[in-house]
Amino acid sequence: MSSRLIIVFSSIMILPLLSSQAEAECPAFPQVSWWGTLTHEGVIGYVNQKHGGDWAGYLEKWSRQLANVRTIYGQGKGIKIPSTGITIKGLQLSDYIDKLAQRVDINLCLSKETEPATVSEESKTSDKKFKITVFGQGVNAYRAGDFKLAREIWLPLAIEGNAKAQNALGHLYRKGLGVVVDLAVSRRWYGKSAAQNDPVGLYSFGDLSRREAKSKAEMATALSLIEKSANLNYAAGQYAMAVIYHQGKEVAADDSEAYFWNLLAQENNYKKAPALMEILDKSVSAIDKDIQSERVKEWLAKLKK
Repeated sequence: MSSRLIIVFSSIMILPLLSSQAEAECPAFPQVSWWGTLTHEGVIGYVNQKHGGDWAGYLEKWSRQLANVRTIYGQGKGIKIPSTGITIKGLQLSDYIDKLAQRVDINLCLSKETEPATVSEESKTSDKKFKITVFGQGVNAYRAGDFKLAREIWLPLAIEGNAKAQNALGHLYRKGLGVVVDLAVSRRWYGKSAAQNDPVGLYSFGDLSRREAKSKAEMATALSLIEKSANLNYAAGQYAMAVIYHQGKEVAADDSEAYFWNLLAQENNYKKAPALMEILDKSVSAIDKDIQSERVKEWLAKLKK
């Protein structure tokens, strides 16, 4: 990959559509020379004109751009700004990332403040029931094979912080369902869910990080995420820990420890656990089996408390 990446920045059309509530509650946009003069009313007008008032695509565009620039910065590379011909990197790029993150947050703020008046206050604040119902609509679309619709439904929820929706988007981008495969975007959504201590997010973020780890430190971080999900009683994480200890690639092989984690996965009816247990039954001593079985009982008892 070239050390320079040309990123096309959309110009914002300034239209006379005011939102006094948005101006009062959302902070002003940071100043970046190649962005021109950004105002709340200008961005709102642009979304109304170009996106029919639907913020989902606009929010995703800037969120993706932020993720891409962060990835480039992490690689020690720079980006070229087409309108100026200047390449920025290092501290200058870091400063730009901060301002880009502010823009993403302000975009989200504006999208919330300009929601149609037909949306009731109950559904805006809402409660879990409303969120789950909307998420379920996305699940139905996914099961019907309409991945693009599922994404459209889940994206606003994910932006608002719904961990299930964040995991769902991470899955779509990881597998290329309704979108082009983009592991950077997938990682970002899983990371947001993991930051909320969601077991699915922790496992998924850890699993993706494990496959991409390029150093012992990165691998250790990935494994800690998977183990954390396992300790939250997530079956896939427990089975993954069993496989990790059985294979002995990332850690020292330990079939007794693998037996413990696989017992937990089996307690959670994880489909792959019985096949691995047949292998471990032959390699783990009777004494170790008793020790680990007792350990599982104690672990589950603590979980119930």
